[in-house]
Amino acid sequence: MGHRWALDRPEQVERLAVLDIVPTREMFRRLDASLASGYWHWLFQMQPDLPERLVGHDIRGYLEYFFERWTYNRHGLTPEAVDGYVRAFSRPGAMRASFDDYRAMEQDVALDDIDAAEGRRLTMPVLALWGSAGLPSRLPTLEIWRAYADDVTGAEIPECGHFIPEEQPEALLGHLRSFLADEASR
Repeated sequence: MGHRWALDRPEQVERLAVLDIVPTREMFRRLDASLASGYWHWLFQMQPDLPERLVGHDIRGYLEYFFERWTYNRHGLTPEAVDGYVRAFSRPGAMRASFDDYRAMEQDVALDDIDAAEGRRLTMPVLALWGSAGLPSRLPTLEIWRAYADDVTGAEIPECGHFIPEEQPEALLGHLRSFLADEASR
């Protein structure tokens, strides 16, 4: 996750844009029954070997489950875009690596707890964007990021789910151009 990388290697990250996500530590701190229904996949994908076994060779079916439920503008995920996701996740080891990212959450949260106790925060500018129909829309997303970083701007993208680049590419580009132009003017 970009948040963890930026905390561990701030000299390598000039600016950080995060899309439809809050810090892992914060997600687990806020996980309750209402959030669990949306974030169940985090707990499922953390299980050793089980997700690989259940997904098996039906990678397309697994991904399409999320595409159907996590989009507002389903037409943005064109057949070509879906095929691209399927190709990427069908490469040897790709699904395991994806699940391993979730399996690292316990370690990530422990590191985030240490950073919080030591007062470490993101010092580079952060742009937080989330879809109006995405899971972070259930949370005070901008407020959460401001608790983790010194310089945060952000916005909810209207009529958008989790897949911001596919669902609202022009809105995303507008925010990124503005965010990156701020750097160019410094």
